[in-house]
Amino acid sequence: MPAVAVAEHDAVYRKIGWRLLPFLLACYIINYLDRVSIGYAKLQFQTDLHINEAVFGLIASAFAVGYMLFEVPSNLLLLRIGAPATLTRIMTLWGASIVAMMFAQNEYWFYVLRFLLGVFEAGFFPGVLLYLSFWYPNHQRGRATSLFLVGLPMSGILGGAISGGVMSLLDGVLGLRGWRWLFLVDGVPAILLGLSAMFVLSKGPESASFLTDREKKLVADDLEADRQARTTAVPVTVWDCLRNPLVWLMVVIYCGNVLLNVNNIWFPTILKSVGMSSVANVGYVLSAAWAFGSVVVLLVCRNSDRVGERKWHLLVTGLIAGAAYYALPLAHDSVVATACLIAIGLAFSYSNFMVFWTLPPVFLEARAAAAGIAMISSLGQVGGLTGPALVGWLYQTTGNIYIGYDVVATAMLIGALLATFVLPHARTRKPGLAEATA
Repeated sequence: MPAVAVAEHDAVYRKIGWRLLPFLLACYIINYLDRVSIGYAKLQFQTDLHINEAVFGLIASAFAVGYMLFEVPSNLLLLRIGAPATLTRIMTLWGASIVAMMFAQNEYWFYVLRFLLGVFEAGFFPGVLLYLSFWYPNHQRGRATSLFLVGLPMSGILGGAISGGVMSLLDGVLGLRGWRWLFLVDGVPAILLGLSAMFVLSKGPESASFLTDREKKLVADDLEADRQARTTAVPVTVWDCLRNPLVWLMVVIYCGNVLLNVNNIWFPTILKSVGMSSVANVGYVLSAAWAFGSVVVLLVCRNSDRVGERKWHLLVTGLIAGAAYYALPLAHDSVVATACLIAIGLAFSYSNFMVFWTLPPVFLEARAAAAGIAMISSLGQVGGLTGPALVGWLYQTTGNIYIGYDVVATAMLIGALLATFVLPHARTRKPGLAEATA
């Protein structure tokens, strides 16, 4: 392929990126705000509602139950009605659930509303990943996926600043506690973005009015080249997907990764335990940690795409993150050291998470991609279900929050080792580059 044609390919994917990714990134930032802010809100409502650490762990875990049950059906529905309608349904309903939390009176309100939040939010994350696979071939997917998933650390940046600010500045306004205002501030943007999805997104490249016919054909040819380049058979139906051992292996790997959802829930508590009493200061410190994580995530995923390699990126990021989490107890008397270890753990655990999510579309296509990606994401939520409850129970029982972190860090490391040494890997290939350099 001539250099001019290579440049044309890159220009098309930049055009697609500018149209889709800012909106999807904004949606993911709002999506994760509640997962970040629940840990901050807990610092106030735990006392107001007389909730202990173990009960809070169950409240955090209730989300995963609804999420697991409805993710696969939501992704299969996306194939039928398209991403725009799916995101509208998901985001308006989850926004309403978050707003409703501002009226919670006891732990039972939270159990019900967190469960419903999981039900309504199910399908967003795997749905967007599936949607990106409609637009991007393998050699472009790592960068596109990272530009979407960087919303996770960015939500940490905003979540820390927003949560600390809202809970401090609005506490007592109109007779409402700061944590109640926080849920209102988190929920309304989700509703507004959800209503916008129908007007911003197209179902796929073939129906995109912003692409020319030539550009649509270029994308279709690249995706077809990926399919032709596969050297092993891949599942193409839901049943094939359920029988495929690689899918179940990815479920196990992701389960270990999702255990680290405890980060959003317990990091504010860890900082408070080492001497940081101000909620606002906790928010600012964690915002800085997430900012560092955002930069590392983009650099890691960009380099993974540049060299066409996933395997060793998974191993190195997993080892660095695990080491940071294991070292947390050594910094128990230092706010600065604890904050630095949290930043390193966040940066490399989520880099590992993002590189991992470039892999499923390589092994799956057709309805198997919809079911498989949703299956990996939903069954992996066993980690999201057990992690917060486990850490909360261990913390309540032993008075030591770090024991729970040792357990989840070990699970993450096992997942990273399986992803590195058991999953099959092949270098990604840019279609036509061999010809361009010949």
